[in-house]
Amino acid sequence: MNEPVIGTVCTSRAGRDKGRAFVILGICDENHVLLCDGETRRVERPKKKKLMHLHIEPCHADEIGKRVTEGASLLDADVRKALNRLGYNVNKGN
Repeated sequence: MNEPVIGTVCTSRAGRDKGRAFVILGICDENHVLLCDGETRRVERPKKKKLMHLHIEPCHADEIGKRVTEGASLLDADVRKALNRLGYNVNKGN
């Protein structure tokens, strides 16, 4: 499995959010990361999820990763736009 990096896109393989695309906002430990998609999981309350339940995609949201590492403000709309630009549909249920 690829190592998780802040700003990397991943999809959920298990749980009620199965198949949904997220961006990694933080790394808790060697088994958990913090995820956000800007729609169901907002930047203010990222989801903590085990790496074994994720599929790390080869895509990387560079602008999101840069903002998070610099500590700049990040909006939910920025995350949604980045995922849409990379070809991931955030509004799956709509």
